[in-house]
Amino acid sequence: MRWGYKTLALSKERVGLGLGILLVLLMYRFVKKDSLIYVVNQSLPGMEAGLLNGMLWGDKTGFSKDFYNQLKNSGLVHLVVVSGSNIILVFKGLVEKLAKLIGRKKAIGLGFVVVLGYLDIVGWEVPVVRAMILVSVMYWAQILGRKYNLVRGLILSVLIIVLAWPGSLGEVSFWLSFMAFIGVVTSPGKGVLALSFWVSLWISPIMGLFFGKINLVGPISNLLVILVVETITIVGFGGTFLGLIVPVLGKMVLWSIWPLLKYFAIVVEMVGNWGWVNVEVKFNYLILLGWYMILIYLRMKFNSATIFYRAGNHRNIHSEAAPSKKHCLH
Repeated sequence: MRWGYKTLALSKERVGLGLGILLVLLMYRFVKKDSLIYVVNQSLPGMEAGLLNGMLWGDKTGFSKDFYNQLKNSGLVHLVVVSGSNIILVFKGLVEKLAKLIGRKKAIGLGFVVVLGYLDIVGWEVPVVRAMILVSVMYWAQILGRKYNLVRGLILSVLIIVLAWPGSLGEVSFWLSFMAFIGVVTSPGKGVLALSFWVSLWISPIMGLFFGKINLVGPISNLLVILVVETITIVGFGGTFLGLIVPVLGKMVLWSIWPLLKYFAIVVEMVGNWGWVNVEVKFNYLILLGWYMILIYLRMKFNSATIFYRAGNHRNIHSEAAPSKKHCLH
């Protein structure tokens, strides 16, 4: 039996993917959260270790009360807890990056394995499970080869969530995850900065409605740290797991992100001490509706501008390619 180059490459790809999934499952099966936190604490100074443990494992024991208040005042506290909105952003980012390497359907499958294993470590909290339902419905449609319909997908997801947890509609964590998901799906930009800013615009009014406050610099402070957060998360994961096997090497890897963690802490302390950033507002449902109508309008305008731009480029290409009558006569 002869094997072609494509068949052999496909077989190697499947074997590699299978080994990767097996490795992830073994890691999550035998690794405990306390062991991972211990590796970080032994590798980094107190402040930076606490930040990394919060960002990776949702552990808040490494924060002082003052620093945690600064995180809330700066609008960055959601980055150091395992929240539904974070799971949505991480899942999407993981799938989009893997899709370029192994194909979309395999990336979705591997993404599910990684995220479910991660949740097994940090704990199956209700807000996180609800977020997983939202993204699962979207990616299941893609696995079946169908285009995801936002309205139908949201209705199905909400029905499942409400049937499982009838009180969800009255919980702020549900609405934060719900709006973060809509922000991720409808983001007009593809970059990390644009996505983070757009999601923060969808989350902010929920904070205003439930807590009576809006953070004026939340979107800006998120833009200041979002790029380093991605690097911290990826390198932090690798360094922590490596530290379980070879502590010296793991410590070296984790120390490479110490400057980024220090920068994150400086932004938190600087912005978190500005007393004027949290404005008390009497948010009601009419203001909430108006806010989201404006976001929907902006999204539709962006779509129209994109279509017009593409149509203009298409006409320019054809006009340049077509020979003029003068040249034809000669």
